[in-house]
Amino acid sequence: MGLDAQLIAIGPFSAAVTSALEYGEDFYSDVEPGAIVVTNVFIAGTSDSSHKLAAAFGVEAMELGKHKLEASRANIDALVDIFGAANVAQFQCLVRHGFSFFYLPNA
Repeated sequence: MGLDAQLIAIGPFSAAVTSALEYGEDFYSDVEPGAIVVTNVFIAGTSDSSHKLAAAFGVEAMELGKHKLEASRANIDALVDIFGAANVAQFQCLVRHGFSFFYLPNA
């Protein structure tokens, strides 16, 4: 069986993060500022990209006790190579606004 994974973010909603969230702006029109929202940040659909995503944060894909990630440890260049500059800019927006990040493998 292969591996796919995603990086999810959990944090406080504000108008400043709407463009970095998974759904369009209309879906967040009734969300109060400060409400906790969850979003996918990076979706790795192959084993290779799943391992690279984990490695970009200094963890192993199946190192289950270390999947709450430290955004400060992110290898931005590696993330750009895997997911592109636009997706990484969304990640960086969420970092600036106090979101927490979790690596979620599906093996």
